[in-house]
Amino acid sequence: MDSGDAGESQRAEGIADSRSETLLTNLGEFAARRPLVVVGAVLAVVVIAAGSAAVGVQMSMGMELYIDDNSDPAQDWDEIQTDFDRGNVVFVVVESESLYDPETIAAVDRLDDAYSDLGEFNHVISLADVVRRGHGGTLPESSADTEAAVDSVARDSDGAAAMVDQLRPDSETTVLMLSYGTADVPSEYDQLLGFLPGTEADVITDRLDDRTETVSLPPETEVTVTGSPVFEEAAFGLMLPEMLKLFALAFGVIFAVVFLVMRGRLTRSFRVFLPVGTALLALVYMVGAMGVLGYQFNAIMLGVMPIALGLGIDYGLQVQTRYVEERRNGHEPVAAAGITARTTGRVLFLAMGTTVVGLGALLASPVPPVRQFGVTASVSVVAAMVLSLTFLLSVLVWLDDGEATGNDSSGDPGSTGYASAEDADASGVIETAAGVLATAITARPLLVVLIVVAGVAGGATAYPQVDTTQEMLDYWPDIQEKEDIEELQAVADSPKVMYTIVETEAPYSAETLGDVATFQSRMTDHPDVNAAMSPAVALEMSHGGEIPDDADTIRATLEEAETDSLLPLTERASHPDRLLVTFYLDEVEGEQTRALIEDTETTAAKTLPEGTRAAVTGKPVLNRNVIENVTEGLSTMTFLSFSLAVVFLALALRSVRQSLLLVLSVAGSAVLLVAGGMTLFGVPWNPLTVATASIVLGVGVDYGLHVHQRFREERTVHGADPATAIHTAMATLSRPVLGSGLTTMLGFGVLTVSGFPVLSNFGKAILMAMGFALIMTFTLLPAVSTLYARVGNGRCS
Repeated sequence: MDSGDAGESQRAEGIADSRSETLLTNLGEFAARRPLVVVGAVLAVVVIAAGSAAVGVQMSMGMELYIDDNSDPAQDWDEIQTDFDRGNVVFVVVESESLYDPETIAAVDRLDDAYSDLGEFNHVISLADVVRRGHGGTLPESSADTEAAVDSVARDSDGAAAMVDQLRPDSETTVLMLSYGTADVPSEYDQLLGFLPGTEADVITDRLDDRTETVSLPPETEVTVTGSPVFEEAAFGLMLPEMLKLFALAFGVIFAVVFLVMRGRLTRSFRVFLPVGTALLALVYMVGAMGVLGYQFNAIMLGVMPIALGLGIDYGLQVQTRYVEERRNGHEPVAAAGITARTTGRVLFLAMGTTVVGLGALLASPVPPVRQFGVTASVSVVAAMVLSLTFLLSVLVWLDDGEATGNDSSGDPGSTGYASAEDADASGVIETAAGVLATAITARPLLVVLIVVAGVAGGATAYPQVDTTQEMLDYWPDIQEKEDIEELQAVADSPKVMYTIVETEAPYSAETLGDVATFQSRMTDHPDVNAAMSPAVALEMSHGGEIPDDADTIRATLEEAETDSLLPLTERASHPDRLLVTFYLDEVEGEQTRALIEDTETTAAKTLPEGTRAAVTGKPVLNRNVIENVTEGLSTMTFLSFSLAVVFLALALRSVRQSLLLVLSVAGSAVLLVAGGMTLFGVPWNPLTVATASIVLGVGVDYGLHVHQRFREERTVHGADPATAIHTAMATLSRPVLGSGLTTMLGFGVLTVSGFPVLSNFGKAILMAMGFALIMTFTLLPAVSTLYARVGNGRCS
């Protein structure tokens, strides 16, 4: 580029800067001159947003939320529930030292009848059904006859033997299996005026408990109702109390931190809380946007609240601090508001843009609530910035009684201003400490860089070693219902159930049923599969292990089998083009589940007729897809976050080098350091912690921008040398940056006390990330900025 082109470029940049500065100045001065108009407009929108939230926002529950509705796993899960009325299994574990006693079997039979009469379950199978089948349709009157009846059924076929083992895992335990697809939820189960809607699990668990209590049991017989629906009802029921607890703790921590850090800078303590009030208004806007967009609260969306509060208070503190500084420097309220909007407003715009870009990368996540997390948090950030530059400035001017000039005992209104590094340094303990740190860093910037880079390199090495949560149960609190499931997994032969939907032109023909028999035979040879149930099994049990060739025989046998309580078959009339194969599984978990799913699909492709659709589904499949979605989007989200942020800042700052400086020195180093911390403290990746990089990018760069832009201001406007500029920037902004940083960090940190591991681990990850971001802002960024400035001036050896 020649000198003429360079001059034209600089003039264009100057015009753009001038226009943006004029626009921001006019915005600030308008807010100062028309406070009633601004406050009235803001409160009117608050009313509308609150109405939208009240009408459209609820608490949503269920693992189905974490799978995209248009994905194959979601479609298959919906099909198994709606078309086959299957998918959910409740286990009722009966323990007795006299399992074969006729009185015990009679009690099991009464439980079977009580559950069958409910109407919610399409199939209930128990040991009593086995005994009746092996004893001519009646229950025997002696323990010996009962045991003989069970053994007789077990000898019928391999499928029957596997079913007996499932219903009678040991000599003192029997398991009833209750299957259903969906259940109607009466409005009476809604709570808090519909904010917490009732769930199918609520209905099922409530009615099961009622029916169980009505059945008389022999002495020393214990009954435990367990399974995923029962556990989810208990776990999700804790979410609302958890949210209220987190809110109370977050508000307490935030108010305390803001008050303690900022009270020394304001003459009236109540003004400390103005940024908090602004953040709360942004929070209302955010919830209103959720109502408009159709988003609901869930476990992941709970994590939005600390982000919204933390960033909202951050922006408010920056605006309030700069306004007070300008008033102490002798400017009138309107002028101070204009200067604040022009200077701090530009930094807030850059911070907001970077944060939205970072959070926007969450749209790449395959988990719907994570995508909603990004959109909702972005709305809160935009709202917080706009309100800080309008509503907060209006209120500051409105309440300004002249004491904002901060007169000291000498009566000199400017004696505590930030006109120079020395004044800033002398104004408080925090500023003094920041000044001392700045002096040390600028004296040995290269040494600081080398020390920090060594730590970051260690974090980079640890990044691939961070574990991923492999089981859905690990997301939830340690409650009795979780212990019941774990005990079931230890006792029952097949605590998990998986399904394969076989769709073809003639699924009930002798040829297809023969292929299905081969398919399930191959699958039962799999070490993780204990038994299979299908129309083919029913035919084999009735015809000596063979599939009859005659269509009429097949039809008659299946019609009779559909009424047999021991055979969990679905009605052919409701889906004549499909049949269902049910597999009873060992306690498969983690990558073992994915291997089983792939083995099932491969076996189906090899054994079933060409062109047959074989959809593998069930709770294990659904849960595995949720967990895999977590890790699948990790690399993509991280890459997008940093790439888009670098581009955005490069365009906004018109400097690729400065963009890289901010993104890498603060956010990049913090992300790598937190990976080391996650490895050290055993914090895994989960649907929330995978968002750490995107969140740290936005929030961490925010910290760095405030310091870096003030450094640039001191260099360009006041002509300060690099060391003095760093000293002034750090001393001047140490209190608001530290206040907003601690607010964000501790707001997230509140999540660490959550009983939900998924939230607790998220809190730990963000606590480390925000802490490292603050450290990098006040160590690595000043050191690199100093070196960069000295190189530019030709003063670095």
